[in-house]
Amino acid sequence: MRLIIHRGTDQIGGSCVEFVTSTTRIIVDIGLPLDSKARNDEDLWKYMPAIEGKIDAVLISHYHMDHHGLLPILDETVPVYASEGTISMFGINVVFINQKPIKNLIKIESNKEITIGNIRITPFTVDHSAFDAMAFLIESEGKRILYSGDIRIHGVKARLYKLLPKEVDYLILEGTNIGKENYSADTENQIMGRFTDVFKSSNDAINYVWCSGQNIDRLVSIYRACLQSSKFLVVDPYVANVLYEVHAIRSTIPSLSSHDNLHVYFPYTLSSKLKKMGYEDYLYRLMPKKYKLKYKILSTNPEKFVMIVRPSVLEFISKIEAPKGNFINSMYQLYETYDENKALINWVKEKGYTYHHIHTSGHATLEELKAVTAEVNPKHIIPIHTENKNIYANHFDNTVVLNDNQPFTL
Repeated sequence: MRLIIHRGTDQIGGSCVEFVTSTTRIIVDIGLPLDSKARNDEDLWKYMPAIEGKIDAVLISHYHMDHHGLLPILDETVPVYASEGTISMFGINVVFINQKPIKNLIKIESNKEITIGNIRITPFTVDHSAFDAMAFLIESEGKRILYSGDIRIHGVKARLYKLLPKEVDYLILEGTNIGKENYSADTENQIMGRFTDVFKSSNDAINYVWCSGQNIDRLVSIYRACLQSSKFLVVDPYVANVLYEVHAIRSTIPSLSSHDNLHVYFPYTLSSKLKKMGYEDYLYRLMPKKYKLKYKILSTNPEKFVMIVRPSVLEFISKIEAPKGNFINSMYQLYETYDENKALINWVKEKGYTYHHIHTSGHATLEELKAVTAEVNPKHIIPIHTENKNIYANHFDNTVVLNDNQPFTL
């Protein structure tokens, strides 16, 4: 069996890995680089790797763009395998970020083997900031390779790494935090505690939280912090629909109709866009007559509310009368410097709101990667999803360092 990492040996994101046997060719992840702003087909094609020959299948580890962003230009006849959670987020992306529908999707389940040609694949659910993310065991022609995908062990599903297969020939291991030897990550439970402390201390202030609308662990942490501090969590239709979809898969995830203390606000621009595109059902299924909160209601007792926000809802939240407030950035802090986010950050400063940064990485620390490696006990480690492949050998035995597009016989 032959391996080609088309992208990922020298950068974080944009992952694309090819496995080729005597009869079969599969691609594991087909991502868009993190620094790319490409959205139309013409721009996407600039990032499509030169994959020679017929592709028998594509496997997607999770729904972050740096792992699936090139799917819209993939030949529609190629089957795409992904978890139920990932497939659900693909549907949300069609509605809310205008992504083209992904054709030929096939649902896969953790620990249930599938066969493509002469390759056997077993998915394993892993802890990551994307719901239902997966690692893949690839077996063929006498070799066993584990592709970690994006992984961590400080989230709510940390223990899952102990269920990964053992004694593999190669572990293709993500290393986002390789090179940050002294970096340690808060657990998701610690993050929830920090949110709770801020919410409890703000008896006269509204709380705005800027976080990813698809980071389910974070949304659940914020929701639980609201319960512990007697606050109402208020989300926009995008986040409400994400929770709606994920709740259908896992009933413990909060949604409007099933959990208390949860409401929705409807920014005019987003609501109008959905109606214009024929997606009214994504508004009506949120039962606005029951759960909708207008900005005038939010202004009456702003200290009762925690709102999930993003730059695109600035027009709505600007109407809320709240003299005091907390603004909590629960994302990678560098995002504050991006041009598209500066209007929100400047508004927070102008309002004089108290700033907090409460976040933890979606990726394993060095010590966590060592724990994963000790559990799996691979014969060899191949770096991916990293800017520091050459220092893996400082921490792991039997490291095989590859370059992008370098064929390697396993």
